This record gives sequence, C-alpha cells and structure tokens, in this order.
Amino acid sequence: MTMTGISAGIALGARSFLAVTRRLAGVVFAVLKKQKTSTLAVGGIATFFSALLLGVTLFGSSEPGGAPTVLKINAGSPVQMAAPGSGTSLIATNGSVISDPALIEISTDGPLPRISRDGRKAMDVYARAFDANDPRPKIALIVSGLGLSASMTQAAVDHLPPGITFAFTPYGVSLQGAVSTARANGHEVLIEVPLEPYDYPDSDPGQNTLLTGTAAVDNPARLQWVMSRFTGYAGLINAQGSKFLASEPDVRAMMQVAATRGLYFVDSGQSDQSLAREAAGVVGTSFVRGDLQVDRMPSMSAIEAELARLEVLAQQRGTALGVASVYPVTLNRVIVWANGLEQKGITLVPVSALAATKRSIATPRPAPAPRRPVAPATPHSPAPEPGPHP
Repeated sequence: MTMTGISAGIALGARSFLAVTRRLAGVVFAVLKKQKTSTLAVGGIATFFSALLLGVTLFGSSEPGGAPTVLKINAGSPVQMAAPGSGTSLIATNGSVISDPALIEISTDGPLPRISRDGRKAMDVYARAFDANDPRPKIALIVSGLGLSASMTQAAVDHLPPGITFAFTPYGVSLQGAVSTARANGHEVLIEVPLEPYDYPDSDPGQNTLLTGTAAVDNPARLQWVMSRFTGYAGLINAQGSKFLASEPDVRAMMQVAATRGLYFVDSGQSDQSLAREAAGVVGTSFVRGDLQVDRMPSMSAIEAELARLEVLAQQRGTALGVASVYPVTLNRVIVWANGLEQKGITLVPVSALAATKRSIATPRPAPAPRRPVAPATPHSPAPEPGPHP
C-alpha cells in the first residue's frame, strides 16, 4: 500500500472513530442525566471523551477537507455538536471553553498552557465573561484548596454561584474531571503554585515546591510539573511563599513563565514582603493582589465581618479581591452573601476582571509595617506566614 493510501486510511479511520465517539458520548450523558449522576462524575467522563477527541485531531480533521469540530457539553446533559471551528474544543453550552487544544503544549509531564499561533491566551479564553461597562463596585472572591477533598470540592462545584473563582491544588485525584465540571458550570479556575515559606521545610506547601537560593535551578522543572496537572485554568495563585515572593530574581522568573504562557498571576496577599507586583510590572504579567483572607478565623461571625469589609473596600475603591478556603462554614456563608450582593448594588466578577484592570502596573508602595506576634493557628485556620528570622 502507498503512503498516500496509508494516510487516507488513517484519516478515514480517525473520522469514523470520531463519529462513533460522538454518538457514544451522547448516549452516555443521556443515561447519566436520567440516573442523576454526580456532576464530578460527569466531569470525569467529559474529560475522557475530550481526551479521545483530542487524540483524533492528531490524525486529521473530523470531516473530509474540513476543520475539526467543536464538542459542546453541559454537565448532566446530552452532548450537543456545534458548528465546525478552528480546533477540536470542548465547550459548555453556557459558552465556557473547557479545553482548547490550540492552547495546549504536550510535555513529558503532561499538558501545559501556551499562547496559540493566532495570539489567543489562556487568561482570555478560559476567563469568565463579565460586563466591563458595569459601573457598580466589583468584588472577586477566590475559593482555594479545591481538589484535595472530593466531598468539599463537589459541594463547592454544586452550590457556589458561577461568579466565584476556584483555585485548585495540583495534588488532588481526578483533578481534570473536577476542573472541567467547574468550567462547565461557569467558574473561572486558577492553579495553586507551592512556594517556599520562611519556615520551610517545617511548613511544606507540597511536592515540587519552588525554592530560593541554590535550589532555584530546579524551579523551571518544578513549575512545569505543577502547571501540567490539568488544563482549563486562566492563571496562577501562590500557595504560601513568603520567602519566595520576597526573592526578586526568583519571583521575576516565575512571572516571566506566566507571561510567556498567557496566564495572569494572583498574589494571595498574605505576605507583606512580597515583590510579586513589582516583578509583574517589570515583566508585563497581568497581576492582581488579594485584599483579605475572609476566613482566617473560620467562624460564621468572623467570616461575615470580613465579607462586610470586602464590600466597604469595593465601594471605596471600585474593586476588591477576597481569598477564602474550602471550609464548610465558608461555603455556607459565601452562598448567602453572594446571593445578596445585587440588592446592595455590588457585582460579583471573576478574578480576570480585576487582573485586566491592573495589567502590567507596578506602583510604588511603602515598606511593610512591623509584624505583630501571631497566635498559633487552629487546625482549620491559615495563619499569616512568618517573616524572616532575625
């Protein structure tokens, strides 16, 4: 058989396989809907079919002489096909892009974000839409720590309003399924990057933590591993990192990677010595810094007080960013709080809405105030990160 015949046979086989996969996906999701299967389970199966479809694109178009098709999906609903597009993408029926192969680079560790050939970036494609002309005060809220507890992750995905931004740890199980489901529900997603705190390794953020000093030569490989855990995220957010974020060359190198790969960066705001804003401004990375950790004291009254402070900040400055953890009490309070924002004349926006307004801005700031002694944290309360040892 000639090479032309072999190529044609592969393409024909790929097209036939894709057609069968589409039909099978539709049947499976119809059954899942009738049986009321959990959204995370649906997300996992959606990820499986996405991988199959992505593999098919390596052999050719889904239609003879045409472009690959776009697969539309809504968690718990049958698959619907969209008009042909420029790549085989997984798109929710609400318009959220779950996966776009044009934004994926395959590495030895797994899929990495990249800027597409036509200039599209993950921070834009995977961002939740918002009305930039809305004059009301804007609040963005990140719920972090998702992916470690399957039950708490599913509770967040099932019950939090889509305006809340999710930050997933790189250490969970079945992360891609959970992330895909969150994207299908309209949430913007971040990935947490473990960074060295001052008391490392007594306080260890996790595997492949980015380090300062001589160990920094390993940081590119460590960061690549972290970023390859799943796809569909628009930006990075630090997990701890008081020492790392105070090391200018190290944080600048991380910001360069974020910019090169089309991502924005969120500084959680827990370190007074952080140089992340300055480094982002030098490199040109889209950046935003958190204003409050709303559940540092994980009690109902304390969380409500911090959320009220977040509202005051937004009314005074126009925007505010809060960071929270995936605690049961936090989810309960955030659901009630978010449902009441419209009546207060405040709009809930994704983090990208704030990062876009502060892109590449490095404003001078005063030296950090002396740190006050901090009481030991409770098992469910993240304490402020310690400063440098005297």
